[in-house]
Amino acid sequence: MKIIQILEFIYRWGLQHQLNKNDNIWKFKNKTLPLSSQIDCENGAQYKIEGVILRDRCSVRVRNGGILNIGNNVAFNNNCTLTCRGKITIGSDTNIGPNCAIFDHDHDYMSKNRMENYKIGSILIGKNVWIGANVTILKNSVIGDNCVIGAGSVVKGKYHSNTLVVGNPAVEKKVI
Repeated sequence: MKIIQILEFIYRWGLQHQLNKNDNIWKFKNKTLPLSSQIDCENGAQYKIEGVILRDRCSVRVRNGGILNIGNNVAFNNNCTLTCRGKITIGSDTNIGPNCAIFDHDHDYMSKNRMENYKIGSILIGKNVWIGANVTILKNSVIGDNCVIGAGSVVKGKYHSNTLVVGNPAVEKKVI
């Protein structure tokens, strides 16, 4: 048991050291990264993470040329996926429910090499946003501060601050 704890400590220390090189910042609020979660930041990726909680089986990928900015006190629940090829910004005090997916790009399905060609955009999620379970946020989306995104919604577009957003496609239901 002690050997496993030592190996986990070395793994996390090595990951933290690797992620903080080149003036990029990655701070974990829960002080540990679950072994079931994955962080993959390619060379040429830029990221500034002020304080994040990752639960089990989360996957965060910042690809070459991607810019990821996450504010303080942001929590990802179990089974979340975030892939950044363009630019993704998540404001402070945002909670992301389980099984959420955030992608700032689409595969270029008209290309002969669909797996290598992308249509890249951006995503801006404001401060103090609550994102329910099973939400998908697609490229070129802007979610204002203090929004609530209902479970199972598919978000693509611009949404005002202080609104309840629900559905597929997601629409503003009321001011909160």
